[in-house]
Amino acid sequence: MNGLIFKIAYRNLKEHKTKTLIIGTLMALAIMVLVVGNSFMETAARGIEKTYIQNFTGDVVITSTEMENASLFMDGSMNKRDELIPIIPSAVKIEEYLKSLKYVTAINPQIGGAALLKHKEDGTGYAMLFGVDPEMYEATFQDNIKITYGSFLKPGEEGIVLSEAAVRMIKDTSGEIVKPGDSVLLTGMNSVTGTKIREVTVRGTFEFINESPQLEMISIIDLNNIRIINGMLSYTEVAANLSESEESLLGELDEDSLFGSDDAGLFGGDLLSEDILTISGDSETDYFDILGDTSERDKYSQTDPDAWHYMIVKLDDSVNEKRFIKNLNNWFLENGIDARASGWLDGAGAIAKMSNTLTIVFNFLVLIVAVVAVIIIMNTLVISVNERIGEIGTMRAIGAEKSFVRSMITLETLMISVIFGIIGAVLGMIITALIGAIGYEAPNTFLQVILGGPVLYPVISAQAVIISLVTVALVGIVASLYPVSIALKISPVKAMGEN
Repeated sequence: MNGLIFKIAYRNLKEHKTKTLIIGTLMALAIMVLVVGNSFMETAARGIEKTYIQNFTGDVVITSTEMENASLFMDGSMNKRDELIPIIPSAVKIEEYLKSLKYVTAINPQIGGAALLKHKEDGTGYAMLFGVDPEMYEATFQDNIKITYGSFLKPGEEGIVLSEAAVRMIKDTSGEIVKPGDSVLLTGMNSVTGTKIREVTVRGTFEFINESPQLEMISIIDLNNIRIINGMLSYTEVAANLSESEESLLGELDEDSLFGSDDAGLFGGDLLSEDILTISGDSETDYFDILGDTSERDKYSQTDPDAWHYMIVKLDDSVNEKRFIKNLNNWFLENGIDARASGWLDGAGAIAKMSNTLTIVFNFLVLIVAVVAVIIIMNTLVISVNERIGEIGTMRAIGAEKSFVRSMITLETLMISVIFGIIGAVLGMIITALIGAIGYEAPNTFLQVILGGPVLYPVISAQAVIISLVTVALVGIVASLYPVSIALKISPVKAMGEN
């Protein structure tokens, strides 16, 4: 019986060559586009993932739970202008725990920031800042940057390695090129110490090997300067401890006594008179001794050596990233640490996520095409069934059951889907292979970001081929449902009368 159904289905397709070719061509084109498009998207996604994991984000990014997202590029890290970027709590304990895990291959604590740049009189620019430990950074991300002039930061050395983009900005505003050994002023703002201006030495200039608009704004700076700019101090709250005589003195003075414009005010009249420099009839005293003991100032201006915004973790290839993140977050909860582990994509930020979004958009467009294909195929099959009313009625009259008619029409559709689906898949693989050999050069910066680099060499995706063939088979089956229902409603007596 199966052989008979196959012969009848094949004969019907052969007799209706035009309709078969119309449906088949549509399916072949759809499969070809699916294979090429998904191969492009999958290759780009893998390229972006590999690029970011190896060069910027690692496999896992640890942040404070107070940080809105784990992006290293600060898109959302600073909620408000006057708020500090949340610091990872218990960073030392976390680092010690991670070092005890054999499958953790590298750890890179990091600090984020931003500052305005000024070089000499007229040179200005802007930079996103990565504050790093040079040894840990280079051990985690080997060969991810290209030094164009000068050198990278050395262990314990203060200074900044400027991005080529920052150098271009300064040159555009002043006409001068920043060179290693020059000084630049960095101006940043934080809610602890307010506006901070730091003069730092340029140690070198660089560019990331895998460049993008998101990355070209990054400059790399030493930890001490970035912590000062961010107000990451060991002591952020200072209590005023006054002696009884100091408190009584303050209690006796009002605003007029301190700042009156007449001679009665402490700062009225001649500010530098001998009366002020001579205290309680004693011999003349150094004016600055009035300030008292200032040795505590250094204590309260020390930066916190354990303050970090991010902790980047690289894992052994055998480790399941999602399981590691889940276990690490459970460890944070068990130890009462308000930290959170996130995947590389969260650390990569909005631009890298755009590639995933475009993949979803592409698949949505494919879904729309599939719906249109179903409608076209369905209409073509309905016409074919109406033309064969007499034939189907005769089959029913001589004993063919409804299941026979259903199998016949469904098999016809599947034969078209499989044959032309394979043709489309082969064409798609050939086109992908040709582009992969030549390379597709991104025509603009936007596509460079999406494709993970200036040139994409797409690789044939076996998953895309399988999914495409399954999709077209499902399209064929769904498209045949309505024509089958029409065929099954045909009355044998009526059909034979029309024949």
